[in-house]
Amino acid sequence: MIKSLRNQLVLALCVLASIVGVVQGVSSYQLSKAGMSALLDLRLEQVATRMRAGFAESLPSIPARGSQSERDIVITIWKDEQATPYRSTEPSLPLPRDAPAGFVTTAVGGDEWRIYTLREPSMVIQVAQRSAVRHELTTERAVNTLWPMVVLVPLVWIAVLLVVRRSLRKLNSLGAQVQAMDVSHFQPLSTTGVPIEIRPFVDSINLMIERLAQSIESERKFISDAAHELRTPLTALQLQADNLQPHIAPRNQERFRELRSGITRSGGLIAQLLRLARADAALQAEMVTRVEVGAVVVAAVAEVLPIAMKRGIDIGADEMASAFVQAVEADVGIAVRNLVSNAIRYTPDGGQVDLSVQVRDDMVWIDVTDTGPGMAEELLPRAFDRFFRANTQIEGSGLGLSIVKAIATKYGGSASLRNRHDGQSGIVASVGFPSA
Repeated sequence: MIKSLRNQLVLALCVLASIVGVVQGVSSYQLSKAGMSALLDLRLEQVATRMRAGFAESLPSIPARGSQSERDIVITIWKDEQATPYRSTEPSLPLPRDAPAGFVTTAVGGDEWRIYTLREPSMVIQVAQRSAVRHELTTERAVNTLWPMVVLVPLVWIAVLLVVRRSLRKLNSLGAQVQAMDVSHFQPLSTTGVPIEIRPFVDSINLMIERLAQSIESERKFISDAAHELRTPLTALQLQADNLQPHIAPRNQERFRELRSGITRSGGLIAQLLRLARADAALQAEMVTRVEVGAVVVAAVAEVLPIAMKRGIDIGADEMASAFVQAVEADVGIAVRNLVSNAIRYTPDGGQVDLSVQVRDDMVWIDVTDTGPGMAEELLPRAFDRFFRANTQIEGSGLGLSIVKAIATKYGGSASLRNRHDGQSGIVASVGFPSA
């Protein structure tokens, strides 16, 4: 399971709030029960005091047995040495006359009672209440104190979630900025509104971005300079080879052709390196125009058509939607030509290459589908790496798809590669540009 800082914070704070709520609830519950019990004791004591003040005479001398509710208190008054109570609200209940002064909890008549005894020289006053009734009253009042906690704890959970989400919103924004970066768009992360605790981390990332940008810029400059420096001597070497050909002995013609082939491959590699350097270069807004994608595709196909015809490869078009993009026309042409050239290179003689132009989700997609052998699924993510070649038996520089990716990225587009799943072998190579 992927760990989430937000989830960990929310869980930890919710657990802490829950523990505090439970402890507070238990404390309130116990304190409420103790307070209610003390209040009921005070009530018994006050009733006994009233009986001593002369209210005893108001009690009936012979009450009806069993006429009192079980929830009522029972009052019994003893006088002098009489064996029977002087007054009692429930004569059938034999309260213990010899109970000590004050409060005592004891069993009487099969029930547990809480009895308060007030002793006077000529009178003993006892006020009793069933313990079950007291427990019911105290529990009912104590449970009522738990309702605020039951409501408050979920509200605290919601508040914790909202606070943590709001606190980490800046991190999410920084994460989105980092995710949007690519080799053609390096921008330092904004430190506005960043918490103090995260500032050193953001500064470290900005320093890393700066160093990475410098390193990539150095690599781009090296590739561009090397390609420019190598192009001139290779061109001169090609001219010298052409001039030398008539003077080569017939028995050395095969070796000479291999030499010229090597020079041609080197020249192609230098040309690809120059295209890669241009694709990586910053976009110049004044060179951007409204480009008709269909016309670019037709021009790219016309350029590679002689090679396809020589090998018997059929180049067709499935769907050619009318679409326009804002770009440098040469860049779009290079991207399309690289995809088509790649498809022809990997398609066997007599195969088929189909092109289509579609507009999907405000993107203009150019799809090139071949009938080649396809590619192992685990190699597909590496297909756009520079100098990567899935099949070393087929001639190529390993830069064609890298150039396509760099051009698409420069315009905010995308490039993809996938195997066909329509019952035939082959690759579907796609490049997309934002629709104009």
